[in-house]
Amino acid sequence: MTTSAPTLLLRVAATWPLPGLGLLALPSGPTPHLAAYELHAAVAAEAVLPDGARHAATATVEEITRGAIPERGLLLEFGAAVDLPAGTEIWLVLPPLPGLDG
Repeated sequence: MTTSAPTLLLRVAATWPLPGLGLLALPSGPTPHLAAYELHAAVAAEAVLPDGARHAATATVEEITRGAIPERGLLLEFGAAVDLPAGTEIWLVLPPLPGLDG
């Protein structure tokens, strides 16, 4: 997948810290842009908090089952502790990172 402009990957409904792995972001709605990626594909992303603060991250596409139908979310690695409140937007800023897409 190639893109020249940032693409909204998901809006955060909730997050779960996974020690040693990163921060799992669960979507607040459909994530059609994540469907284009294989599971565990790595992408460069940017989290934009509701207050406008921005944090760069590496994200991997994950599958989460919270009901009858699995959905896609992101496992984010920021390099430092970052709290993402509900409503935070996660944007794709580059195509998948070479050698890290599965």
